[in-house]
Amino acid sequence: MTFQPEELLVNVEELSWVTVGEGAWAKLIRACAQTGTWTVMFKQAAGTVAPPHRHLAPADFYVLEGCIEYQGGIAKAGYFARERMGAEHPKTTFSEETIYLFTSYGPLAMYGPDGAIAGISDAEGWYRMLSKK
Repeated sequence: MTFQPEELLVNVEELSWVTVGEGAWAKLIRACAQTGTWTVMFKQAAGTVAPPHRHLAPADFYVLEGCIEYQGGIAKAGYFARERMGAEHPKTTFSEETIYLFTSYGPLAMYGPDGAIAGISDAEGWYRMLSKK
C-alpha cells in the first residue's frame, strides 16, 4: 500500500485547510506507508483542547503561530519540541489561535472519556481523511 512517495516537494500554502474537529483544521503534508511517518500542519482555534493521547512513537512539532500548553511545558511561536515514545498528554490546550507543524514517526493512541483507547491516529488514517479533500 502506497500513500505518498518518500521524496516529495509540497507547497503547503496551496493546500486547503480541512476541518478535523470543532475549532481544528489540518493540511496533510506527508503520509508514508513504508515508515508510518506522517506530517500534518494543524490550526487550532483559541480556547480549544486536543483529545487526550499517547505517543506510540516519537514525534516532533514546531509552533509557527500561537501557543501550545501541554505536559511538557508551554511552546510559543518559534519553539520546537521532541516527544518521546510513550509520552502521554491528558490535556493539550491552545489559549490563542495556533498553527503548528507536527511529525509523528508512528501512531498515536487516542483516549476516550473513560480513559480507554478509543482509536488510533496514524499515517493511513490521516491520508484517507485529508488527501481526497
